[in-house]
Amino acid sequence: MFAGRSRGEIALWVVSLLLAAVAVAKVITTGEGWAAAIILVIMAVGYTFLPWLRVMRGKREGAENGTLSIDDWGVTRVAGAVRESVAWDDLVWVRIYTTSAGPAVEDVYFALGGADGKGCLVPQELAVKADLLEVLQERLPGLDNQQVIRAMGSTDDAYYTIWTRPGEPPAPTPPAALN
Repeated sequence: MFAGRSRGEIALWVVSLLLAAVAVAKVITTGEGWAAAIILVIMAVGYTFLPWLRVMRGKREGAENGTLSIDDWGVTRVAGAVRESVAWDDLVWVRIYTTSAGPAVEDVYFALGGADGKGCLVPQELAVKADLLEVLQERLPGLDNQQVIRAMGSTDDAYYTIWTRPGEPPAPTPPAALN
């Protein structure tokens, strides 16, 4: 019952239950204050189910973005039937794509490209949970942190190449819509 709640949320939940109980008691004894009692009961019920709503939201978002595995082999993202991966040894470029769709929806994506033309596209929310940027900074010498900063501040449809393997040709040009 208290799982998934901070101490402040527990206090708020208990206070909302007490206020609802007092308001209902007042309605029963005096017949007045129906509106306040209804509002307080709705608020108490809402706070009661808050942890379950968070779990359902997390499952829904997790299913949309999938899971991200980062290990000594490389990076793998699985989302439903889609499985994308790139080995560290095959990685030749890393980009950050931004869109103008945010902030209500995901608008930042990490793209990791392999020498074979395959790669992995990682939504920002998933990248943050897995500490992807920190791992990239540790594993990829010469990663351009200034480009990362520019990308994170972008509100446009754009891309930022933050790393290219030395001696490799430049990363392929993305679709014209992102130029």
